[in-house]
Amino acid sequence: MLAIGATDGITEGNSLNDEGKEDRLLVKSVVKAFRLLEVFDAENPALSVKQLAARCNLDRSATQRFVHTLMQLGYLQRNPETQLIEPSVRTLDIAAHFLHAHPLVDKARPYLLNLSKETEGSVSLSVMDGVDVVYLSRLLSRNMLDTDITIGSRLPVFCTAPGLAMLSRLPEAEAREILTRSSLQAYTPSTVWEPAAIMARLSSIRECGYALSVEEYFLSDISLAAAVLDRYNRPRAAVSISMSRSRKMPEAAEEEISGLLIATARQLSVL
Repeated sequence: MLAIGATDGITEGNSLNDEGKEDRLLVKSVVKAFRLLEVFDAENPALSVKQLAARCNLDRSATQRFVHTLMQLGYLQRNPETQLIEPSVRTLDIAAHFLHAHPLVDKARPYLLNLSKETEGSVSLSVMDGVDVVYLSRLLSRNMLDTDITIGSRLPVFCTAPGLAMLSRLPEAEAREILTRSSLQAYTPSTVWEPAAIMARLSSIRECGYALSVEEYFLSDISLAAAVLDRYNRPRAAVSISMSRSRKMPEAAEEEISGLLIATARQLSVL
């Protein structure tokens, strides 16, 4: 946890590491620069300097300096029509470098392609980051409803098939701690969000080897997922299949797909 302090407008305080000790190696200006990059989202694709300063708790002068520096580096740009600040295409370079360097993404692609052809579903590879599932690879099916999931999308761990599959392979105390930090809520009428119910569910998932989620985050969505394990039998990733409920009922999807899904996850675990 960080409590940033400097003269650029952020509340004074020490920078603390996870043990609560002051982190003397932390470069606070870098923290602020990334904070500026992270405030842009679908609801705020472009912002003024004044808006950036308010959202990042920086004074206007400091914000202008950070914006100018990030524009010089090519990560921010000024929209010529609105004159607002927005991320540039160069911000994608960081994600591209990560995906190319990840040892599983390229190796998994042939297996995901085969699984997509066999099932005619949308196939994804994802990893767990804190309380979220992050998608690293995704092959869409023509039969799939549009759920607006792309590479880099984040969804909650506790109510998504890949998240549940990975949670089920963690020690019980570790899984429970992740649930404690999660914002548990009902996204749809079918969402299982009570901690006790989720923990009981994880036990069943661990036993059968895959997770099934039906309309828990997206309506009309059926998703199955199995965990990809590392050499220590810890979840490294998850492979998942999604399809529309209008095309197939959950029972039929589970019976037809689960075996192929588990086999693919095991092959990726060997990789």
